Amino acid sequence: MAILVISLSVHAQKFYLGEAITINSSDFKLIGISSKTGVSNYRYTRLVNEKMFEREIGDIIVGVKDGHIASTVYNLIPLSGDVGVPSSIIDLVQANLPYPIKNINGTWGVNIDNNTISFMRATNAITFGKDRIIFNSSVKYSLLLK
Repeated sequence: MAILVISLSVHAQKFYLGEAITINSSDFKLIGISSKTGVSNYRYTRLVNEKMFEREIGDIIVGVKDGHIASTVYNLIPLSGDVGVPSSIIDLVQANLPYPIKNINGTWGVNIDNNTISFMRATNAITFGKDRIIFNSSVKYSLLLK
């Protein structure tokens, strides 16, 4: 179901959960490997000129396990009037999902089958120290432990 959200609302470089991927150093830079799940996380290094949810994409992080995409993080550059995760984003995503998105302490998310989708506004290591709206999709954590 996460693929549905991405394909309906993104006009940018697309990475789909479960899709096979070959990592090369001209497109990706390794930023870390999870000691718990073995997922290797890469920063997409090519220029991204397109938008997601009407916002520029600052960075894309792709998590890879066993040659397949296990997670994606799109760091969206907020518009000047954005507060937290804007309702326009939540409404658009919710319109394409069969289950309600819930807000827990400023993080919007939903688990569907073996996928997790979440949104939050943050300035942290995942956003490379910049104020961003984080759109994260991933394979269920327990499946990554196998």
